Amino acid sequence: MASLDDKWKAVDNFESVVVVDRERDVVRVTKELYDLHSNREQLRGVTSSCNYRLTIPFAPHHFGSGKTTFARTYLELVQRFGETFLSKFASDPLSRTFLEKLKRASLLYVDLRGLKPTRPIEEERNLKWAVYYLLYLSACNQMGLPFMKPDEAYRHIPPYPSFLIPELRKTLGIPSDQYLLVAFDEIGVLDESLDDFHFKRTHDGRVRPYNDFFGIISQLCKEPDLFFIVVGKSKGLSIKNDVAFGLSRVILHFIPLSPLDASSIVEFLERSLLKTPTQVPVCNVLCSSSFSVNELADSLLECTGGVPGLLTRAVNMLLNYIVARNQPFISKEECLTCMNDYDFRRICAEPFVERILNLDEDRKSVFDILLMMALYRIPFKVDDILTSESFLYDAVTEMGLYRYPIDQNTFQVLIPKAFVAIFKNDSSISSLEKILLGSLDVEPVDCFFYSKCRVFEGIVALRLVLMLSSKNRNELRELLCQLSPIWKQMKLPVSTISPIHYMKSVVSSRETRSESNKSRRTFANAEWNKIIRETLYLETIYIPLDATSYSPDIIFKLQSPVEPKVLTVGVACKGRWRSEGIGWSDIIDEAKKFLDPVYDQVLSSAMDYHHCMLIVVSTKLSLNVSNELGNQSRCYSSGMFIGGDSFKVPDNCELVILCERDMEMLIDDEILNGLERAFHVSHNPTFWDFGLDLLDRIRNSFLSWQ
Repeated sequence: MASLDDKWKAVDNFESVVVVDRERDVVRVTKELYDLHSNREQLRGVTSSCNYRLTIPFAPHHFGSGKTTFARTYLELVQRFGETFLSKFASDPLSRTFLEKLKRASLLYVDLRGLKPTRPIEEERNLKWAVYYLLYLSACNQMGLPFMKPDEAYRHIPPYPSFLIPELRKTLGIPSDQYLLVAFDEIGVLDESLDDFHFKRTHDGRVRPYNDFFGIISQLCKEPDLFFIVVGKSKGLSIKNDVAFGLSRVILHFIPLSPLDASSIVEFLERSLLKTPTQVPVCNVLCSSSFSVNELADSLLECTGGVPGLLTRAVNMLLNYIVARNQPFISKEECLTCMNDYDFRRICAEPFVERILNLDEDRKSVFDILLMMALYRIPFKVDDILTSESFLYDAVTEMGLYRYPIDQNTFQVLIPKAFVAIFKNDSSISSLEKILLGSLDVEPVDCFFYSKCRVFEGIVALRLVLMLSSKNRNELRELLCQLSPIWKQMKLPVSTISPIHYMKSVVSSRETRSESNKSRRTFANAEWNKIIRETLYLETIYIPLDATSYSPDIIFKLQSPVEPKVLTVGVACKGRWRSEGIGWSDIIDEAKKFLDPVYDQVLSSAMDYHHCMLIVVSTKLSLNVSNELGNQSRCYSSGMFIGGDSFKVPDNCELVILCERDMEMLIDDEILNGLERAFHVSHNPTFWDFGLDLLDRIRNSFLSWQ
């Protein structure tokens, strides 16, 4: 820290408000507690049913996600949302009665960092008794009462629920029929307690301390009017749901705390106060009259992904910078420049990324898969299996990555931008992982996975860049050199690999952009002109969001390693899976959207060593197009017409149409068929529908060109 600029010190400058946007989390936890309340008889084995398995809420281990605050304030939140967000839950008399009693419940907060072997029986290191004594000790401390020493407590409170629970209620001063919610925090200490207790061993000699702990909790859950929440971060949360099939009859139901969205970050900024006598809102310190709180929230969301702890750290660092220079941010661009600074990201992300940089090889082997899932927005379920011994949920958890909840059992991998620079500078990161990380870093991708076309284009983009940058000769490079005189002069390969940039759509000059219509997020013509000019100097790729934009699906730039030649390449991925295939009208439309504006805005005033090419890639060409091409790939050079006289290729431009056979160099039939099957199952397929085999095949197709 001493070697860095003082402006990026992570100083605690303000009183942050973490409990915002917790409505969905409160509803989820309340439903799970009600599930326990409704099914205790099955848990006790009173009924013959064996379908029910107890669910224990388990908040994410992730540092700074707001777990402790949520656990401590859950009952307050239940009271706050009782008549609003929880009203639908309480729509029937039984659940309404439960909710009313829950509002009057008592909370016992237990910090597991106080868990120690008390050894009332000298020869044993008894985890169960240690948990029981910690419960009793926490109740005494919470009420400010004196407590018995371990040996005395062991004689007075034998290690059975029927003795412990009445003692807890007596200590807390609550009647036997009042709900008692026990919140266990910092469960991660079990990672460090392997030598402190006698844990059960599996058949291969391994211990799973979490399973032992939850076995103890499951026995306590049989007691009436007693409920549990367990939270905490872990270095290596090794819960394989083995307990689901043991005598304890427990399935762990994971409840992640949701990241904050833009509107919730605005609330966070407005309610958090600077630590001064006047208690000024932090947004008033950071924002000038020309820089809105909404813009600041958007910038912070882009950098942090809405992870509360990361957000708090980022705001502290920005405050330290602003207070030191005594001038607020005047624009979103200025704010983003600060947050894109490498030292800012490194210091901001330090507490979060240490775990992943020290992973074992087994875990690192799936990092590129998780990056692909984050990039392509592929959701996964808790029980999706990567290998025979690992749940995908466990892999994400152990890597310290954040899970964005889609529904009760489905999640997406979230990798905040603040993490990316740290990962990219790790020496163990492969070139594929670097390009995936770079792609995630460019700008937010709101709906990449809305259709198979978008995933198709993403796969083609990565394959194309990796093939062109490969030092090994390959069929695609040879084909393009044969077809295109300009390409042959470029003398490939490309010297460096570029990240994929995701560009939004371009609007015409007649259209205007509305700040309230944020879903469009379009570029105007002036910005489009700037983007094209930048591609002449930056090795970048752009994939637009809107299929009707005035640009192809992919744009990148090639700089000849020996000649002073620059080639701007656009790739139009016509992956619409139309039965009739794409026709000349489709190809002409793509050519007009790219070659004409690039020529008009750039090439017409550029030197002769600037050239432009459009490559049309399709899963199927129409019969008319195939007949004219003779089922061969074709290059149309400057001055040539396509589709009769419908379109003339501009000067210094070329149009390449890849036939279906040559298109398979970029994406093979098995991958295409897999995409077809996945999207046939669901509009937004999960990892299970998408298939590990398909994802592995896509990854291997990338790795073959590293």
